[in-house]
Formats: sequence, structure tokens, C-alpha cells
Amino acid sequence: MDAKQLKALFDYYLATQGERTFPEIRQEIEKQLAARLSGKALQDAQDFFHRYLAYLNDLGQAGKTISPVSADVVSQMSQRLQLLRQIRARHFTPLELKQLFASSDVMDELVLQRMAIQRRQDLSEAEKRRQLDALEQSLQPEQRAARQQTIQHIALADAERNLRKQGGTPEQLQALRAGMVGAEAAQRLAAVDAEAVAWQTKLQQWKQEREQLAKDEALSGPQRQQALQVLEQKLFSENERKRLLAYQ
Repeated sequence: MDAKQLKALFDYYLATQGERTFPEIRQEIEKQLAARLSGKALQDAQDFFHRYLAYLNDLGQAGKTISPVSADVVSQMSQRLQLLRQIRARHFTPLELKQLFASSDVMDELVLQRMAIQRRQDLSEAEKRRQLDALEQSLQPEQRAARQQTIQHIALADAERNLRKQGGTPEQLQALRAGMVGAEAAQRLAAVDAEAVAWQTKLQQWKQEREQLAKDEALSGPQRQQALQVLEQKLFSENERKRLLAYQ
């Protein structure tokens, strides 16, 4: 597993904080690493996990202490980005930095350059547009595609949020999606919504029945464990039971 794959694994479990304690999450991540890796690969992954936690801690500390040092928003963002890169460099190797942050660094620089162009008072609107277009064209094709997709998703999310605030119906939501990303993508999003609702419904039922089993004093330890296994098999598919590990 490379640094990007490991980070995705860590973030998946760390996102469950609040539902589980941090020690429980940490133990689960270490268990997952041991189940997937062995030998030096396992040692390297464990080392990377400890460095990733230290990185997150440093990010949190920096967020508490950082203060504006310039009235210029572009300068402020540039200084924050520089600090962020300094923190990253303390915890990750050059290869890890490339795997984890190369794409986001390109986009961060693009945002800064766009803002700098837009704020220039000595340029006409036409010249600003020309420079902004040139900036976009400087990106690699895959970077332009990723940026366009991100912009589209942000715009869609904003539009969906506004529609829901106005009491929009499911039919109106689907029409909005179809208009912005096409009918096929709208159908995929609707399927994702349906899956999310079904998952939350089953998850809530599982939590309630698991709590009842925990309170049932008539059950011995092995009986309770067997009942929990039966419950999971009744409610969840095999793939869903793997996902359920994050909530246990």
C-alpha cells in the first residue's frame, strides 16, 4: 500500500470519531494494518500511521495559534500554504509528499494565482480574462478535468442545498441534477442517496438491537456473541459487514 492508500484507510476510520473513542479507532487501524500487511511493509505502515497522527496534531496546533499577518488575503493564503508545507515536510518523505499532496498543491497554487490576477487594479477585465484562461491552459489535461469536476460538484452541492432549504421535492432535486450533470449522472446520484438512506436505516436498527442484546442478562457471553453474528448476517451483506467494522 502506498502513502495515498494508507491515508485513505486512516481517514476512513478517523472519520468515525464521536461514534467511537480515539483509542478504539487507533486499535482498529492497527488491527487492519496487521491483517493486510506483514514484515517490513507492516512496520513501514505503522511508522507512517504514527507520523500521520503527529502531522494531524501539528495541524490542529497550528490552527489554534495562527493569526493574520497581512491585510492582503492573497498574502495570507500564501503564508498559510507555506506553513502547511513546512508542517508536512517535518513528517513525510519527498515520495510521500508527492503521493499525498502533489495534486492539491497544484490546485492551491492555481487558486492563489487566480486570486492575484482578479485583484490586480492595473488590468482590464479583458486582460484578466486572457490571463485566467492562460492559467487554466497551463494545467495538464487530467488536472483540468479534475478541476472542472470539482467545480461542478461544488456548484451542484450549493444548488442542492438551496433547493432543500426552499422545500424542494425529490422530483425537483432530480430535475436539478439532470440539468447540471446530465440524466445518467443524476440517476447515479439518486442511487447513492437511496443506498445511504438504506444503510442508515439498517445501521440504526443494528445499534438498537445490539443495545438490547447487551442488556439481556439471560444471555451468556457466547450466546450474546452468537446473537450479534446472527443479527449482522440478517441485516447486512458480506461487503456491508466489512464496512460495519468501523462502527464496532
